[in-house]
Amino acid sequence: MSAAVANASRSDLVQKARQGPAARFMLFGAVAAIVGGIVLVLGVMGGHPERTWWAYHANFVFWAGIAQALVVFGATQKLAKGHWSGVIIRFAEANAAFTTVTLVLFVGLIIGRNYIFTWLHVPRPDVGWWLGTKWFFLRNGTILVIMSWLSWRFVRHDMAPDIRELASGEAVERTEDAPRISRDAAFLVLGFAFGYSLLGFDLIMSLSTRWASNLFGAFYFMGSYLGALMMLAVLAIVLRRAMGLDGMYTARQQHDLGKLCFGFTVFWAYLMWSQFLVIWYGNLPAETYFIFYRLSGVWRPVGTAVFLLVFLVPFIGLLGVKPKRFSPTMVGFALVSLIGIWLERYLEVVPSINGGTGPVIGVTEIGVTLFFAGLFVLSWGWFASRYPIISPRLAADALEREQH
Repeated sequence: MSAAVANASRSDLVQKARQGPAARFMLFGAVAAIVGGIVLVLGVMGGHPERTWWAYHANFVFWAGIAQALVVFGATQKLAKGHWSGVIIRFAEANAAFTTVTLVLFVGLIIGRNYIFTWLHVPRPDVGWWLGTKWFFLRNGTILVIMSWLSWRFVRHDMAPDIRELASGEAVERTEDAPRISRDAAFLVLGFAFGYSLLGFDLIMSLSTRWASNLFGAFYFMGSYLGALMMLAVLAIVLRRAMGLDGMYTARQQHDLGKLCFGFTVFWAYLMWSQFLVIWYGNLPAETYFIFYRLSGVWRPVGTAVFLLVFLVPFIGLLGVKPKRFSPTMVGFALVSLIGIWLERYLEVVPSINGGTGPVIGVTEIGVTLFFAGLFVLSWGWFASRYPIISPRLAADALEREQH
């Protein structure tokens, strides 16, 4: 690559960094959040608010996990020296904004706790103080605060060289502040594995009065990471068109991201099978009821759909090279996976607290999902309106390496 081309490319990247479609994202997010919020408020104030709170909780664990895992994706790229992701890494890091929104949404779980957490009505002497109300919410709230703080610290340090470049007009080195950024990334990844394991145990597994699985924490945070990769694939393709990134976000980069999506789809199936096999082989009633209740009877269609949408369809669809490189198929399989992961969260939460009735997915569930999705998009747009949404130094490095 010649110096002239390199300089021109760097100049283009600096311009693109300032041109994130923030206004469109914020408008769409605000409309979706308002419409969904109306459904949420009407449901909570109606005669049967429990269904609204069930949908709220399922959406909380879905969106909070994906937003946090998107920021963690950026951290893993720093630790793994993933230069290929330089163009799209800030698309993922922008979700640090939603980790702050998550803290506000967590208050909703406190307000609706009597409709969500079964152990408030059925004491659990086997776990004693661990599920005490004050300690429960203090513990999980603290985890969310720490994770948001770690996320913002990592993202702010990673953005600092780019902000200096945009302010001064002078290019900065890719390695600037690298040791500090890598250290922040390591703390964030460790915090995610530990903190979101505890959130999986507390916010999902505790809803079922007798069931326990040591693997469930990893299953939750790795499932969230899979969802984050699929969400990033959708974001990258949408933003390539919205920001005019043809030639910057290339088919090769999309293929690399598609390979990650495929690999973690297989890993999700591995974790699911590892958990299922031990429970099936042990054949203990205290363990088997959780699995088989969701794979038989009225919940069987949802359980089957989760397996098909999260594993089988994306596995077959993304097995080849062309579906990963062709944007319509990549977006299609990513959306299928995201729908499946949402259904998985619904399947993990609602059967434990709805008193044995079957699944109902209607206006209430769609409206609450729209509320969370709107806030997710709105917070991304807010970030893009204030910070460089592309890192010129990282994007230039990725494109230069791609030429060799």
